[in-house]
Amino acid sequence: MSPEQITDITIIGGGPTGLAAAYYGGHRDASVRIVESLEQLGGQVSAVYPEKHIFDVAGFPKVNGQELIDRLIEQAQQYEPEVRLGEVVERIAHRDDEVIELHTAAGETLLTRTMIITAGHGAFNPRTLGLPELETFAGSGLHYYVKEKAHFSGKRVALVGGGDSALDWAMNLQDTAELPITLIHRRDRFRGLESSVNEVQRLAGEGHVRILTPHEVRGAEGNGRLQAITVENTETGEFERIEVDAVVTLLGFISHLGPIAEWGLEFENKRQIKVAPSMETNLAGVYAAGDVAGYEGKITLITVGFSEAAIAANHCVARIRGEKVQPKYSTE
Repeated sequence: MSPEQITDITIIGGGPTGLAAAYYGGHRDASVRIVESLEQLGGQVSAVYPEKHIFDVAGFPKVNGQELIDRLIEQAQQYEPEVRLGEVVERIAHRDDEVIELHTAAGETLLTRTMIITAGHGAFNPRTLGLPELETFAGSGLHYYVKEKAHFSGKRVALVGGGDSALDWAMNLQDTAELPITLIHRRDRFRGLESSVNEVQRLAGEGHVRILTPHEVRGAEGNGRLQAITVENTETGEFERIEVDAVVTLLGFISHLGPIAEWGLEFENKRQIKVAPSMETNLAGVYAAGDVAGYEGKITLITVGFSEAAIAANHCVARIRGEKVQPKYSTE
């Protein structure tokens, strides 16, 4: 598709919500363009945890991240959307009431009738422990996420964190890493899903996971590669040296929206764009869905993003055609 051609719906972000929006737009016979800053579709799911199990998508008791993305890509590609990878939209401008200009970092101007921002949390960098002697082993024993389980095959692994990711990998690496897996958290209680906490505690009871709470990593050592860490029991002040091959710090990410923050959008908070029930922003014809969209009572789950994608796409079509919003059900 030539850049000078006007696309009905341009989607900024090719993660799960963006792919769902592309499907819903195509399902309504709208032309769709996806602009993704990464060199692959899938967003954070593909970039960070493609082999992690996801449990809260309807219809899947559990599904690997990349498998979910592959299904979403297959679903969206039924309608042959234009996909532009490795591109960043730096600014947008309304040419008139019907056309929006998207100006890319590469100097192109893309034209669209409506757009849906599905950028998740934007660009992301992992939070670190702020322990320089551990950071020196980045890439040689220190990891910030698990992208390929096979990399940890037969290794002595310590996970640091108290949220869902740390709990999920304590379970998901059971068939890969040397047991027991050490799980280190600075507080007594975990922040993750209750059922995951219960399962990890069950595994600990069987000797498959060693839970250290409240503990913090205080030191690291090795000769070219990480060989051991030192942890402190913050209640007793006691220190322990633990031999490891790999440490995975699962402390979340520091994210920023980049150029999107300068487009004149109103924000619900520092990281989420304020949207109406139609998912439209304060800018005419510009919608948002998924983690990047904010409103009172918002829950940031993939399954919620799917719903918001359908709402946004159907409102885009209604706006373009000047008709009543009608989802054109595929099921009753």
